[in-house]
Amino acid sequence: MLRNYLTIIFRNLWRNKLYTSVNMVSLAVGIASIVWGIQTYRYGFSYNNFHKDQKNIFRVLTKVAGNDNLKGYCPQYLAQMAKNDFPSVKEAVRWDSRGLNVKAGQNEPFESQAHFTDPQFFDFFNFPLLRGTAQIQDHSTIVITEKAAKKFFGEEDPIGKTLILYSDEPFKLPLKVTGILKNPPANSSIQFEMITNNDNQLRPDGSAPKNDGWEWMSDAVFIKLSNPADAPKLAAAFNKYVPLQNSARIFIKLKSFSLDPLSEVANEIDIDNNGLYSRPNDSATYGPLALSILILLSACLNFANTSVARSNSRLKEIGVRKVMGSLYSQIIFQQLLECALIVLLAIGLSIVLNNFWLPTFNSMFEGVKVEAHYLSDFKLLMILGAVLLGVTLLAGAYPAFYISRFNATNIFRGSVKFGGSNLFSRLLLGLQVAISFITVIAGVAFSRNSSFQNKYDYGYDKANVIGVDLQSDLAYASVRDAFSQVQGIEKTAGTVNNIGFSYSRMPLQAKGIKNESIFMYTGDHYINLMKLKLTAGRDFMDGGRGDIGKSMIINENLAFRFGWKPEEAVGKIIASNDSTSYTVVGVLKDFTPQTLFEPIQPVAMIPADPVHYSRIMIRARPGSLSSVYAAVNAAWTRLYPMKPFRGYYQDELAANAARVNESVATIFSWFALISVMMAATSMFALVSLNVLKRSKEIAIRKVVGAEDKHIFQLVMRGYAWILLLAAIIGCYGGYALSKLLMDMIFRINAGVSSGSLLLSFAGVLFICSVTIGVRVWMVLRSKTTDALKAN
Repeated sequence: MLRNYLTIIFRNLWRNKLYTSVNMVSLAVGIASIVWGIQTYRYGFSYNNFHKDQKNIFRVLTKVAGNDNLKGYCPQYLAQMAKNDFPSVKEAVRWDSRGLNVKAGQNEPFESQAHFTDPQFFDFFNFPLLRGTAQIQDHSTIVITEKAAKKFFGEEDPIGKTLILYSDEPFKLPLKVTGILKNPPANSSIQFEMITNNDNQLRPDGSAPKNDGWEWMSDAVFIKLSNPADAPKLAAAFNKYVPLQNSARIFIKLKSFSLDPLSEVANEIDIDNNGLYSRPNDSATYGPLALSILILLSACLNFANTSVARSNSRLKEIGVRKVMGSLYSQIIFQQLLECALIVLLAIGLSIVLNNFWLPTFNSMFEGVKVEAHYLSDFKLLMILGAVLLGVTLLAGAYPAFYISRFNATNIFRGSVKFGGSNLFSRLLLGLQVAISFITVIAGVAFSRNSSFQNKYDYGYDKANVIGVDLQSDLAYASVRDAFSQVQGIEKTAGTVNNIGFSYSRMPLQAKGIKNESIFMYTGDHYINLMKLKLTAGRDFMDGGRGDIGKSMIINENLAFRFGWKPEEAVGKIIASNDSTSYTVVGVLKDFTPQTLFEPIQPVAMIPADPVHYSRIMIRARPGSLSSVYAAVNAAWTRLYPMKPFRGYYQDELAANAARVNESVATIFSWFALISVMMAATSMFALVSLNVLKRSKEIAIRKVVGAEDKHIFQLVMRGYAWILLLAAIIGCYGGYALSKLLMDMIFRINAGVSSGSLLLSFAGVLFICSVTIGVRVWMVLRSKTTDALKAN
């Protein structure tokens, strides 16, 4: 019997190749989408799950006075003290990093990020070793990743060769490569290129930090507990170290510690000064899942609607099968089996689609690697099995039950005709149209947000500005003099910190109120070069030392937090965490100190002594930015041939936000196009069947003189209310989803404007009207006599 079912199914599918192809492709897109959404979700919550002992490993986090945000840094000495003072701490490991210049042999130096840790690091974490040994007890050794091996040694075997850290400094440190590690997976919070012993970390002057002092902060400290349930009590007990640390460090005053299990480390997205990588935020985790569910649902609805629309051509087949003795359940089974076969073919096509789509998606976002290993991922195979069953029932159940219920006698009498007038079919169509509204509104809203952010005023002029890290606070004068010979430079300014690229955070106090603020040391002419706007007071005095250690300029946001208007803030006293008092001499108009992913924050600037300038800012004349960049790069190379040039464009700050926004807009635009095409296909099929059912009525109306517009209104009347209801639901859903995602991704955004809603509303309704109009036009062009003869 199964063979008979399959024979009939294949004949039907082959006879209706267009119907089969349309539904197979639409379902394939829906299934590829849901696999993408589920795998993106799984990827987001898979961080660090490959470490075998993750349940017993905890990261020590800190909180500072004046702010409740968690900090990633931790006193490195705590690792040793905790192990000595608390029996439940089985082991502890420090993790720190530093940007420095590294070279191999006589090759050119590379600007690299080196990581420093304790030998027991490889007992804590599972990073596979490809060859060699990963023992860093010997201070003269280093282990590197595959990527670093390729970077420094090309195709040569790096084992036994030498890497020179601090290659541009007098205190060069040659280390022997003893092991090659597999590249850390993308879903690891710990990323690295090279690892060496913690004692190899040196200060800028070449001296080693004290291992028995509280002043040095590590990027992270991990502890391994014998009993994970002890973590809350242990975190409270660590507070005994707070006075010791605060007495050793002036600018960072801790108030408490907390322990975060390794399984949750990546979920702490809002940690300040986080030296580890967090998982993608909720919008990047849940957004694709929500969108993929909508697309799969639209594909299922499209299948159901087109199947019902095609059912009229299969009535005699159903009648014959019933006369031959087929049971109601057998006919339903055949219909569901036919649907399952289409879904199975669609799953195969979806695998092909995802081979192209997933790499494309990964290329849109930095640090994302969503993959689908269909043969080796058992959970994914289970998901596909559930998709096969779920989509078969969701897309095929209604047509199967609907077609099978008709009486054979009525079928052969010709009294059974059905189609687009069925209320449930129209509701399904309305849901499809609502999904189209949601995706179209999201696509339009994010496109408009992209335009808004491209034109957004950051509060300073980031265009035509180049920053160059000096890598030494002794180099400023010579670099400034060398750059002064470059044509096309409008002005330069020395500084320690720079907006968006270098700053610290510090609790500030005034009137008994504490506020943590972005804290920047800036130099002469910096505010003028960046074209920051003063709303009250004055700039720092150029060339004089009268403001150093005494004066401060704040932004409006910080003034507001202290309860001052800009003009009231001038002359007020603000104390820093080391109890140094500064007089506010100016208030800056609020500007965006980081990116559009973060809100506008309080900022305080104090003047730096020129001997400490660690970077030089350059404003190029309009139209000469690229040539100036090339010229200062060449000037740097002549001055410091062994130091890599560390230059950057200030507007790189906005590039990542723009790339994310454009990628999201592109994704929504693609899926909007897909959902609209699916809705149009369903609408065309149902309207076609409805027109066929009413062909005699339409023909008679034409004979008695009805105009074309009246025929169009007659057909449209049956769908107007469902389209209106779909528009209301879709517009609300599109607004809510777009606003939610936009606020989750960007703290500064354009929102969802009424213009976006109106444009989407008009566009979708126009496509629906054109779809109905085309089908009506086809009927109006047909001969009236043919319709009357057929009836």
